Amino acid sequence: MSHALEVKEQSNMVSVVMEETMLNMRQMDISARGYALIRNDNFLFWSIEDARKANRENFHKLDSLFAIQGYSDPENYPKLKAGFHKYADMYEKMVTHLKNDDMDAYLAILSNDFGRTFWPINDAFSKRLNAFEDELVNEAEERYESAISRNTIVQLLLLLIGIPTLILVLMKLRKEHKDRIALLINLRENNKRYLFNDGDTQFRGAEKILNSSIENLKKAANYVTKVSSGDYQVKWEGLDEENSDLNKDNLAGQLISMKEKMEKVDLENKKRIWSTEGLSKLTEVIRNSEQDIKELTYEVTKYLTKYIDAQQGSLFVLAENEDSDDDHLILSAVYAFDRKKFINKRVDIGQGLVGQIYLEKETLVLTEIPQKYTYITSGLGDATPECLVIVPMKYNEKVQAIIELASFKKLEEHEVSFLEKAGEYIASAIATAQNNQITKLLLEKMQSQAEEMRAQEEELRQNMEELEATQEEMRRKEQLRTQQATSEAE
Repeated sequence: MSHALEVKEQSNMVSVVMEETMLNMRQMDISARGYALIRNDNFLFWSIEDARKANRENFHKLDSLFAIQGYSDPENYPKLKAGFHKYADMYEKMVTHLKNDDMDAYLAILSNDFGRTFWPINDAFSKRLNAFEDELVNEAEERYESAISRNTIVQLLLLLIGIPTLILVLMKLRKEHKDRIALLINLRENNKRYLFNDGDTQFRGAEKILNSSIENLKKAANYVTKVSSGDYQVKWEGLDEENSDLNKDNLAGQLISMKEKMEKVDLENKKRIWSTEGLSKLTEVIRNSEQDIKELTYEVTKYLTKYIDAQQGSLFVLAENEDSDDDHLILSAVYAFDRKKFINKRVDIGQGLVGQIYLEKETLVLTEIPQKYTYITSGLGDATPECLVIVPMKYNEKVQAIIELASFKKLEEHEVSFLEKAGEYIASAIATAQNNQITKLLLEKMQSQAEEMRAQEEELRQNMEELEATQEEMRRKEQLRTQQATSEAE
């Protein structure tokens, strides 16, 4: 009986050690992949030293068990050992490449797919080992049953004589059972500490614990795959409000934290791209209409209103008077609900919100609109907007224009920042257009003066020609009188 139990126990230990050996490889794989996704040393939960130590201990146990069982596989077992040692070396190289930010070398190791050559060796070894263990257990059971049938009387005598021995055997079996339970409990606690803690404190048996470990590793691999593909809606199965605090520092908690950080980075990238594309398109709009300031102000007002999904936009341009202190703002363009509006409006400096923003030079965002301040008009009637933003458009620290946008939704921070940056582009374009307009007027004035001067020169030339003709006629007449006088004297 003792021999049969020992044979079964040895076979079970072989299975457990083989499972631990494979788990060691899976932990190396998950650790490297997790660290590859987010460079945080916390994701290297399985160090190379732990991996090598686990390999040494597991193969030391297998060597001892095989020696006890008399099992030998000189062809596949050395290859299996070499394969696990090679995988540990590969894991060390992968971690080294990742820490050196050498993704190409890491991907080259990953794409080499070591499993294609290793798994056939593992499969051949496992099949031969399983067949040996099954045969060993069957032989032990047959010997046990044969001994029972042949030696019933002898066993009864031995039972009476060997009660103390039986007690020792029972105590040994009980101790071994306790050791196995302690080993399984330790495995379960490590799973909770490093993988996922479901909050269950009851012992559910060896099969439940081992299956739970494997399932949690599969969950981690699936979670990492989905997050890396951009699926930020993925959930960790089994994680809820009751056990969330238990999983802050283990692999499940770290992966969830990684997902949240990656989602935040992805959102910031989308906002940055949105702003960059908006400014690029705005530059094109400005370039196509910069020759005419009225067209320029209307086109940029239309573009900004549509781009931030507002319902109404107004652009006020600074009108300066060099001959007096009558500087003021002129409503240059209004756009609402895909329609151009024509409204004549003057705003004095300091008057109302627009005039105050000109003085303060700071953006104003209102979510509580003053009563009767503005309405968004459509075919359905008038409605008060939910958000009003007024942005000073500055060029060289001088406010050239002010844009006022009304929307049914609250503008986000990156949208307001986009408007402020766009204001710099537009202020520069308006200043350039105004300077071009002034230059054009000066050129026209100079051309007019030049034309007047040319006309005056022509008139002067004609007068000179007439004067010369008159003088010539006078000289001719004088000569004629002189000739007549000479003739009379003779």
